[in-house]
Amino acid sequence: MRKGLEKYRPFAAVLILIVLLGIYKLIVIDVVWEGINPDETTAWKVTELPENATQVRETESQSELLRQAMFLVIPLIVVAIVYLVVGKKKNLIQPDKKALIVGMAASFLSQPLHELIHGLAMPKASTVYIGIIKSNFSGYATSNAYMNMFQCVMYHLLPAFILGILPLICFAVNKEKKDFICWFCFGFALIGLVQTAPDWFGLYPIVRQVPFDAVIQFSGYHAYWFYI
Repeated sequence: MRKGLEKYRPFAAVLILIVLLGIYKLIVIDVVWEGINPDETTAWKVTELPENATQVRETESQSELLRQAMFLVIPLIVVAIVYLVVGKKKNLIQPDKKALIVGMAASFLSQPLHELIHGLAMPKASTVYIGIIKSNFSGYATSNAYMNMFQCVMYHLLPAFILGILPLICFAVNKEKKDFICWFCFGFALIGLVQTAPDWFGLYPIVRQVPFDAVIQFSGYHAYWFYI
């Protein structure tokens, strides 16, 4: 058993490092848990913007963003199903159904963690508001802090890396594809990537429209950029 777990040591080390960095960030930022909001209008915080602020042209609401993300979510789910069906039929893999279900459930329940990870990308001394939107059953993490482009990219993609890509790599390096941890990671990664699909679509218009050396700030649902 111990020998079988050796392959996961590098990932355990990365996970420990992420936890330690997360603890540090929780010390230097102020996280406010707002619980469950009935709709988007009560979730997003409106802040005063500089006169030279330019709004990023993007979707008008998070509900619209979630619908847009289906263009990535549906193919992702189809590819996962085809991989499981074809792989099992050709005896290339032996999926552990229990591990898959447990991994998917654990990832689904990690939505508050997903939003907290968004907040960890915010600058030092930021106040980050996180919560759940009841009307579209999605999470949010927002702040009025100034961000540079690197911080904004991390804000959007850090949950995808930690909750999706990292467990997927953990699954991929296991050649036998037999043990519980392996298939737990597959289920966790699948839902993790599905839940972070809107983040990729939310980042795209920012990367396309905002100059790299500009300052980025959220107000309401939208992102704005300006120079200081």
